[in-house]
Amino acid sequence: MYLHQLLATVKGDLEERGVISPSEADAYADVSVSPVAAYAQKGDHEAAVMALATDLAGALADGGDADERARTLSP
Repeated sequence: MYLHQLLATVKGDLEERGVISPSEADAYADVSVSPVAAYAQKGDHEAAVMALATDLAGALADGGDADERARTLSP
């Protein structure tokens, strides 16, 4: 659950900064378990983490200038 919440927080932060768009996390949007669903099955959280990690990695790897992304990501 911790990793699920952490990745969801990273996703939200990247969306706020304009680094990724919400549409770049389509696979995660299809998952029906939220990071705070304490009674969800472990497998559901695992599927959500894998979908979210895959979406974030793909979004960050797609196009764009690496130097520009680094400037955008820095606090």
